[in-house]
Amino acid sequence: MRSSREIKVAALASTLALGGAERQLAALARGLRNRGYRFSFFLLRGAGAVGKELRGDGFDVDVKIMNRPARWLGVVGELRDYHMVVALDHNNVLRLLPAFSRWLPPYVVLYHLQGKPPGGWLRALGGAAAVVAVAESQLALLREAGVGSARVVANGVAVPPAATPADRRLAREGLGLPADAVVAAAVSRLSPEKGVDVLLEALASAAEGRRPFLAVAGAGPERPRLERFARAKLGGRFAFLGELDDVSPVYRAADLFVLPSRRESAPLALLEAMAHGLAAVAAAVGDVPAMLSGGAGVTFAPGSSEELGRAIIELAAEPAKRLEMGAAARAAVARRYDVGRMLDEYDALFAELLGENKADVADDR
Repeated sequence: MRSSREIKVAALASTLALGGAERQLAALARGLRNRGYRFSFFLLRGAGAVGKELRGDGFDVDVKIMNRPARWLGVVGELRDYHMVVALDHNNVLRLLPAFSRWLPPYVVLYHLQGKPPGGWLRALGGAAAVVAVAESQLALLREAGVGSARVVANGVAVPPAATPADRRLAREGLGLPADAVVAAAVSRLSPEKGVDVLLEALASAAEGRRPFLAVAGAGPERPRLERFARAKLGGRFAFLGELDDVSPVYRAADLFVLPSRRESAPLALLEAMAHGLAAVAAAVGDVPAMLSGGAGVTFAPGSSEELGRAIIELAAEPAKRLEMGAAARAAVARRYDVGRMLDEYDALFAELLGENKADVADDR
């Protein structure tokens, strides 16, 4: 039986910047709040944009918890009063956990990395009550590394109301995008593994008259280099929008979505684009082919600017096909990637880890 008292969950992360893993953790905390869970956040560095939003929503967000030894030891004492710890797979968090795990309640690692776990993470992963991957494609890598507690809970997002022509016009005005152009959007950190350079090369090789306008939302170390290339090759038909607190206007403004990553697991930005009814062109990495199955989009070989360019140009020229794919994408999210399903699965997992006497556990702390 569900306790009438709160289950206290401590969330550990390096910081809560505007990344997919961080935004999904925030969605989990908000969604489970009405189910008897109270999340508090303990961060090794600053709050980040997502951390600041969580503070505004009434969550406790403690920062710089290791800035001096006495401070960290005090935090470890606080964590003992929680029923569970949830840790993001940030490098410094997973390297820290084993040294203090004996004093902590059971901990769960939320695993987003698409790749073999680094050796320095294995003790933390091995000591976890559960390691929750977001993609089926991660399981073999985790099990090969000896992580027997791994399981999958797919990301979930809400399906917003369908955008109207007026919504699209207002979104474009707000972002400074052309009113009448076909707009291809990418929402991504600007770092090498995200493949935005592949996207720019793909568009640069297309005939200017067939090239859609490109809108890129995100920040990162590659931005200066990428912008120089775009200025030289794309003839002004692009906009780098920077890091946005709310990316939903980008999806409302766009005609199609592009995910050019070299490596992903189950990218949140792709799910958000699908939920907004956008046809997608995406690299065939991680769980992306499964996410786009059933006609929700098209895939290309990772790193192939030629394949990507061809797919973008073809889709940009076919509005009816974009609408058909967009409808299939929204239906896929509602059927397989709904946020309510994700919350149900995490609620069941946490209840399992706390034991069937969840009410008694809650009363003990």
